[in-house]
Amino acid sequence: MGTTSVPRWDEERRIAGEGRYVTVLSFGDAALDQARSLVSSFEGRRVDWIRLPEEWGDTAAQILERQASVARVGWRLVLVGPEAAVLAGRSAAVAAGLLDDEILPLPVESATRTVYCAHCHSTHLAAVAIGQGTTCPACASELVVYHHVSRLHAAYLGFAVDAEERR
Repeated sequence: MGTTSVPRWDEERRIAGEGRYVTVLSFGDAALDQARSLVSSFEGRRVDWIRLPEEWGDTAAQILERQASVARVGWRLVLVGPEAAVLAGRSAAVAAGLLDDEILPLPVESATRTVYCAHCHSTHLAAVAIGQGTTCPACASELVVYHHVSRLHAAYLGFAVDAEERR
């Protein structure tokens, strides 16, 4: 699809090369090998590697907030893990004041997506592909997962399957 806001991760695999300090946040066991390889690639820089649970949560949010609050010029953030955690971490980093060029998002394969319900404004995790359906656990709406990703909400848009037929 030519017009989409779904992240093109290969195009986003860049990080400003002049960073002197790097924090790598890895989410879950599936991210360990890639994170370990990255840590060793940042030769000559101070690197902090923080291993976190697979899902984004309060602990990850507090750690990122603490890291960002003491950051100096030249600090870079690397996020490695399932797409849902990487998107949530990127959203929190931007909210904390980081620029896109200071964040390197590296999702590992994951079938789970965060879906934003356009009807009740809640989010939920679902093992669903773009274009497929899921049920919102908050309002029980049958949703189709659209090819739009809100980087603010760190979620794919989900709307009612029969939205255009309702009156």
